[in-house]
Amino acid sequence: WEPEEAKAAGWARQDAAERAEREASLLELKREALLQGALTHAPELPEAHAALAELELSRHQSAERSREERQGAQAELRLRDHVDALPEGHEVRRRAAAYLKGDGALTLITEPEAEVALYRYVAQNRRLVAVGAGSLGRTPVRERSLPMGSYLCVLRHPDRAEVRYPVHIGRGEHWDGVPPGEREPRPVRLPRPAELGPDDCLVPAGWFWSGGDPDAVDGLPRRRLWCDGLVVRRFPLTNREYLAFLDALVADGREAEAVRHQPRERAAEEGVAVYGRDAAGRFVLRPDADGDVWDADWPVLLVDWFGASAYAAWLAERTGQPWRLLAELEWEKVARGVDGRFFPWGDRFDASWTCTRLGHQGRPRPAVVDSHPVDSSVYGVRGLAGNVLDWCADEFRLDGSLQDGEVVSWSRADPADVATVRVRRGGHWNGTTQGARAATRSRDKPGFRDERLGFRLGRSLRGDEPLP
Repeated sequence: WEPEEAKAAGWARQDAAERAEREASLLELKREALLQGALTHAPELPEAHAALAELELSRHQSAERSREERQGAQAELRLRDHVDALPEGHEVRRRAAAYLKGDGALTLITEPEAEVALYRYVAQNRRLVAVGAGSLGRTPVRERSLPMGSYLCVLRHPDRAEVRYPVHIGRGEHWDGVPPGEREPRPVRLPRPAELGPDDCLVPAGWFWSGGDPDAVDGLPRRRLWCDGLVVRRFPLTNREYLAFLDALVADGREAEAVRHQPRERAAEEGVAVYGRDAAGRFVLRPDADGDVWDADWPVLLVDWFGASAYAAWLAERTGQPWRLLAELEWEKVARGVDGRFFPWGDRFDASWTCTRLGHQGRPRPAVVDSHPVDSSVYGVRGLAGNVLDWCADEFRLDGSLQDGEVVSWSRADPADVATVRVRRGGHWNGTTQGARAATRSRDKPGFRDERLGFRLGRSLRGDEPLP
């Protein structure tokens, strides 16, 4: 909205950057042509092969960061050709060989000590499946060599809940679990079984890859971020649970709040209520404006951000646990794990795996929350790519708010703030494939209600709360 005069300096810098990129690209082409020309005169020339190997190594790194498999395979083929032409013991040959092997290392500390079963994610039927890869023995595990790739460590102790701890070993990287600003790995705490409910999914603290999906709507740049540990409910909130909440408000003498927070077909409070009331005043399901009767185990819809926040506050008070809406980057880690996959199950899409527009033979409709078992994250959280969008706690910022290597935080938002636009995350029952991508972002004012929009809850682990 600012006038062009205010943007002129920024435009000038963008133009300068574009000119520099064009010049660099032309210089790279010229350099490559000269080196190839040198090889036509002296096919064994080590200096030319070493320089071209460096060029292809740089291209391979770029392709791997952007997950461009075809370009990466082409760069690797050319790199190997030049490396093979170098004499044994050549410094570039040694470095390139180590790079191509790609082995990294894992350090894993737990509290208390635990047995570690290792699984490696491999592509099967177009999605990533955890396949057994043996045992790492008992923690602590220190600098254990592993080939590059994505893994799942299942941590087991007889007196503690089982913990799923995903790991991404980048090319030549050491996954050490050291948080930003610290020097020692943070132990993965194994909770006691009583600390988790039957549908509570533990998301251990650690690093993860955020953003970086070129096909995501309003996606963020690729960044490696730290997220403190949290517990997330396996499913989005259902009508069954939300009805119980409204009835509890009425029983507590908070009738006006219950009426205000019930699902409505328009954003305004005078919109048509979706739920009915029985003779005793309890909220019940009834046909909506389209004649559909909502299933009790569908995700609750047409609830605004204030209703979602009110439910979280009510549940926190009732249980003594700090339930809340997720920060959007917490949500992204829950959905993508730690390796930056594009969907909860991997990088490919099939309409049968989640509840979106293409997954229905007839008219699109929501589904019960335990349907579509493939739509499950590495932590066991369900329905992240389809069925219902989730309200998040954060204010929407187009370019995000964190830099590479920083810690994800969440907002203790003012419930009276009616103007700040809030983030929505996830796919939904009438959505597109692009909308199902885990890095896609959208937003609305907090008073907005939508037939595709609901919420899910999480809570920080005690002693591992994120920054306020």
